[in-house]
Order: sequence, then structure tokens, then C-alpha cells
Amino acid sequence: MRRSVTVLVLAVAAACRSVPFRVEAEHGRPTSRLRLVAAPGARINARLKPALELMDGTVLRFDSPHRTADSAYFADAPTTERALPEEAHRGVVRASVCPSDEKICRSYELAVRW
Repeated sequence: MRRSVTVLVLAVAAACRSVPFRVEAEHGRPTSRLRLVAAPGARINARLKPALELMDGTVLRFDSPHRTADSAYFADAPTTERALPEEAHRGVVRASVCPSDEKICRSYELAVRW
């Protein structure tokens, strides 16, 4: 059985801009799944896959098989899943996202703990 929770955001290193996505965690045994959910109208860049960098240096990439017709953006929330020890449940999510009111993507960093 999985339960879904919103990830605690520790800090935003995005030059005081609001972040156009959120990170959700689904805890299960033996793995945890993280999912990036775009804000309404925002698009997550699929050509530069989002990444979760854990404190031990491990990098996990977010992905989804569903993309827009031009393959530039994810059509649904990209996920990453891995069995992690409890102490590894924090890191930095880096993603390239096009906010709803802009035509270009910007890089965002989000420190998270779940």
C-alpha cells in the first residue's frame, strides 16, 4: 500500500521566483516514488530531464513515457523510483520548466526532504 504526501520544501534557490512545480512523494515498501507536478499551464522540459541529487552524490533522473507531440515536454508528471535508506530522503531537485506566462524554460532548484 502506498500513501501520497507532499514533499517538505526546505529552500528555493531560484532567485526569489516562485517555483512552477511541486514534488510529491509516495511511500511504499521497499521503494519511494517521487513525482514532479507542474503548476497549471507550466510545462516541464523533457529534453533536459529533471534530476534529484541526493546528499551522497547519487543522481536520480525523472522520466515519463508520455510526452507532447514534439517530444519537448512531459505530458504527465515525470517520476523517479528507488529503494532508499531513511537518511537518504533529502536532496536537491533540478528541473527546467516553462512557466505558464513565459515562452522560454528556466532552471529551478528546490531543496527537498520527504
